[in-house]
Amino acid sequence: MRYYLIVIALLGLLLESCNSGNRCYDSVDAFMVSSFNISGFNPISTLLVKGVNRNDVGDTLVNDASSTLTKRYPLPLSLSADSTGFVIRVNGVSDTLYVRHTMILKLISENCGFAPNYVLSGFRYTSGIDSVKITDKKVNSLSTAKATNDQNIIIYFSAAAH
Repeated sequence: MRYYLIVIALLGLLLESCNSGNRCYDSVDAFMVSSFNISGFNPISTLLVKGVNRNDVGDTLVNDASSTLTKRYPLPLSLSADSTGFVIRVNGVSDTLYVRHTMILKLISENCGFAPNYVLSGFRYTSGIDSVKITDKKVNSLSTAKATNDQNIIIYFSAAAH
């Protein structure tokens, strides 16, 4: 009889440890949603985006050889600095974009922990980029769930350079 009580107690503890109450179902990843355009209705035939000084295998953020249509691309922002640099190669021409931002950690829940929220504040870029437009300066875990035509930034390239 004592043996059965021990087995039942262990079975109860095992079932309690499988409780799904300690899981995190919320996203803690924040990506800046970006789109790319060339002035003068020129199509983008190839698009490659990497982080500045990130040339190792697996460091490519975007590699799209069929990007003639306007698409949205999620790009990560730095967790340790107040700016993030990207090398953007459009139709074989490389340009560099630096995004200035402020990061604020937000508590999602006890089980999920903290998630970064960013506020975009400005840009610096090379001459092949014509301009950058901020359409939503707040970047958080819900940014990738935006409507089909919404993004955080739009990057315009000059037609002469691309």
